[in-house]
Amino acid sequence: MVAGILFDGQATLSIYLLYACLLLSFLALAFSISGKITDFLLLTGIFSCGSFLSAPDNFRPAPDHLYEIKGRCQEVLSGNHYILSSHNRSLYLNHYYTDTLYNSGDSLCFYAYIRPLKQLENPGEFSYARYLKQKNTVFQVVPVTDIHRIGFSENIGSYFDRLRKKLLHKTSRLFPDTTSRMLIDALCLGYKHELDKEIQTLFITTGTVHLLAVSGLHTGAIYLLIVILLKTTGFKGKKMELTVLPLLWGYACLTGLSPSVVRAATILTFITIGKLAQRTYTPLNSVAASAFFTLLIRPSLLYSLSFLLSYSAYCGILLLYPFLFHLPGTLPRWLSYPYACICLTISAQLLTLPISAFYFHTVNINSFLANLFAVPLTTFLLYSATICLLLPSAISHILAIIPIFLARLLMRFLAIFAPISLHVSQLYFHPFTLCLLYAGLICLCLYIYTRHASWLWRVLFLCSSLLLWMICLNFWHSCRQEVVVFHIPHYSAVLFNQCGYSSFLKNTSPTAEKTAPYLYLHKLQTLPPHSGLLESGLYSYTNRLYTSHDSLHILDQGFTQAASCQILIVTDNVTPEQVFRAPSGPMPRLLICDGSNAPYTVRKWAEFCRTHQTDFHNTAENGYIRIRLK
Repeated sequence: MVAGILFDGQATLSIYLLYACLLLSFLALAFSISGKITDFLLLTGIFSCGSFLSAPDNFRPAPDHLYEIKGRCQEVLSGNHYILSSHNRSLYLNHYYTDTLYNSGDSLCFYAYIRPLKQLENPGEFSYARYLKQKNTVFQVVPVTDIHRIGFSENIGSYFDRLRKKLLHKTSRLFPDTTSRMLIDALCLGYKHELDKEIQTLFITTGTVHLLAVSGLHTGAIYLLIVILLKTTGFKGKKMELTVLPLLWGYACLTGLSPSVVRAATILTFITIGKLAQRTYTPLNSVAASAFFTLLIRPSLLYSLSFLLSYSAYCGILLLYPFLFHLPGTLPRWLSYPYACICLTISAQLLTLPISAFYFHTVNINSFLANLFAVPLTTFLLYSATICLLLPSAISHILAIIPIFLARLLMRFLAIFAPISLHVSQLYFHPFTLCLLYAGLICLCLYIYTRHASWLWRVLFLCSSLLLWMICLNFWHSCRQEVVVFHIPHYSAVLFNQCGYSSFLKNTSPTAEKTAPYLYLHKLQTLPPHSGLLESGLYSYTNRLYTSHDSLHILDQGFTQAASCQILIVTDNVTPEQVFRAPSGPMPRLLICDGSNAPYTVRKWAEFCRTHQTDFHNTAENGYIRIRLK
C-alpha cells in the first residue's frame, strides 16, 4: 500500500488492473494454486489500490471562470481558516476573504474563483500548501460575492466539534490560570490553536514536544481510565469490552482524529475484538493492520509528520523495548520502574530520531531524562483534568486545584531542565539519506528481534552504502554552480552558490531565517566580499554575474541598465519602462520577479515577456527559483 501511494507520483495505474489482480488472487485461493502466485497477485492488487486511491484530482479549474460554491464547512483550522466540502471535493477558504466566523456543519453559498494552492516555501521551510494536501485539499476559493450561511447539517464531525467547544468553554471557567488552561486544552482536547509560542519552545527545547500532541500515550491512558471507570460501575467481561470501544472512538473524534490517536484507537480495537473472539494477536500485525486501514481511508496521511512519528515510535517500542528491558537481567523493584521508563523512551525515540532530525533539524540527546519525569506527570495531569471535565461544575471547581498544581509543576520542571538540555542542531540532509538511515535501523531491529546473522550483514552493507552516498553527495555539492532566488515578501535575497562557497548578489532581508536552511543543506562556506575575477571565466560585479556562457543582471532602483544578458532578475518594483525605454537588441532568455515587487509590477513584466516571447517566472507563484549556470 505504501509503495503504491509513493508510486503515484510517477504514474497512475488503472482501476481495471486492481480489479483483475484481486479477482485472480481470489480465484487462486479458491482453486488452491501456488501460494507464491497468490501472494504476488494479492500484493500487486494492493499496490494498484494504493496508486489508485492516491491519484491526484483530475479537476482543472478555468482561471477566469466564476464557480457557484455550495458547500459545507468541513473543518475549522487555526487562525479561522476553513476547509469546505463541495461536490465531494475539499476547498480551502482563507479568513482574509471573510470576517464572519463559521462552525463545522454550516452550509455556505457564494460565487468564487477556484485556484490551485501555491507552494511558496523556500528550502527547509514549512509549506502550508503541503499541510493542506495531507487533508486532501489542493484548491482554494477566492470569493467575489458575499458568503451566505444557508443552513446547518449535523454529522459526527460537527457534533464532536460542538461538544469540544462546550468543553473548551468549561476549561476557561474551571482554570483561570492561562498556562494551565492552554496545557489542559492541548492534552485533553487536542486544541492547540491558542497554545503560547513560549510554551511550545520550552517543550521543543526539552525534547518533550510529543506530550503536547494527543497521541498513543494519551489514548492509552484514557483507555485505561475508561476501563477502570467501567469496572467501578459494575461493567465486566464482554459487556465492558463492547462499551469501551464506542467511548474510545468518541474520545478520538473529540480530539480531531489525528493519525496518532487513530493508530492507537485502531490497535486497541483489534486487541479488544481479539479478546471478544478469544483469539491471540501479534502486536506488529496489529500495527500493520492499523496503518493499512488508515491509509486505505486517507492515503495522503502517509506524508503526515504525525503519522510517521506515531508508527515509527510504536514499532520502536515493540522491537527494542523487550531487548533493552531484559538486557541487565533481573533488577530490584525500586529500580525496575524508572529503568522501564528509560527503556520505553529510548525505544520510541530511536526510531523517530531520523524523522525528527529531518523535519525539526535538531536532536535532543538527553531528552529521555526529561521524559522520565514529564511523562508520568503529564499522565496524572491528563487524568485529573479529564475527571474535572466529566464531573459537574460545582464539584470540578473544588478539584480544579489539582490539575492546576500539576500543570505548574510540569512547567517548573521543564524550565529547570531546559538550560541543561544537550542539542545537536542545524541538521539538514537529503531525503535519500533518511531512507538509508531507516533501512539500517529496521535491519538492526530485526537482527535484535530474530538474531539471524543475515540481518547483521545487511546492516553493515547499508552503513557502507550510507558512507558512499555521503561521499558522493558532498562531491556533488562541491561541484554545484547555481543562483537561487528566494521568495521573501517585500524583500530580495539572491544567492550565488559556487562550488561549495556562497555569496549574496543582493540581500535586503532583515533576517537569515529564509536562507539559512539552504546554506546548511548544501554545506556552503561564506565567500568574502569580492568584485571582479573570481576564477577563470567567472566575473562578479555589483548586481551582475558573468560566466563563460551565461550573464545575469539584477535590476533595482539603483541599477536599471540592462545590457544584453541571458538572465534578468527584477527587484524593488523596477518597471519595464524604466529599463527598456527603446527596446533594441536581443531580449533575455529568462526573466524572474521576486517577492519585493508589487502585483501591479509583476503583471506589467508578465505582459512584457508575453509580447517579447521571453520565459517569465515569479517567486510569488512558484516559490524559490534555482538557476543552473552553464
